[in-house]
Amino acid sequence: MNRRLVPVAGSPFLAQRLVIFFGSAWLLISWILVIGLKRPMMPTTETWLPGVRLMLIMAAIGLVVVWPMAAMASSQPLSPRRTLRETSLLLVTAQLITWPAGLVTAWTLPRTALIAITLTGWGLLAGAAAAWGRCHVRVGWRLGMMACCLLMLLAAPIFLSFDEAATWAEGYSPLTSLWSMAGDGLAAPTTGEWIAAGSPWVIAIVAWCLIAAAGSCDVGSKTGTSQT
Repeated sequence: MNRRLVPVAGSPFLAQRLVIFFGSAWLLISWILVIGLKRPMMPTTETWLPGVRLMLIMAAIGLVVVWPMAAMASSQPLSPRRTLRETSLLLVTAQLITWPAGLVTAWTLPRTALIAITLTGWGLLAGAAAAWGRCHVRVGWRLGMMACCLLMLLAAPIFLSFDEAATWAEGYSPLTSLWSMAGDGLAAPTTGEWIAAGSPWVIAIVAWCLIAAAGSCDVGSKTGTSQT
């Protein structure tokens, strides 16, 4: 057997398989917890919607907090390219719940696309934070990036808990923005919702460009070899 085709411990090939496995396992467990294995006795768009909204929240938590923190838990520095590949795999996996959800809810195609764009944008932004943290060995640096991911998720909900009238803050967190977007059903997406969906993309693209331009990573300094 060709040894190059066999996954080696620590290799990117094996790591990407594990990313897909754990990402799929997270979605499956989330589905069982919030929706269950049996469909509703009277399946309608109204009965499916609460479970679908919670499923989106679980996917957002996985992409924005669980995945980045797990990625930065190791002390080994890894290149941003590897983090981008693994983040992309998870973002593709997340589409497997977003688009089919439009078939069991009252979402229009534009609203389904809006929700998919929002979830992907926040995941890409959190991936940039993970990439910035993973390419450095300093614990403080990684803790700072983990704190950024938590702020992405929780800052707006905490603010809204003190001032429910500040609806403008909903777009500043995947939790509040996805929950609001998923509940509007047949309503056409508004300009404000498109702006909220595109904002994480803009920040994420800028962040990834800065990471690529900086080139100041600890990859290779600890092990003597580049982790791609």
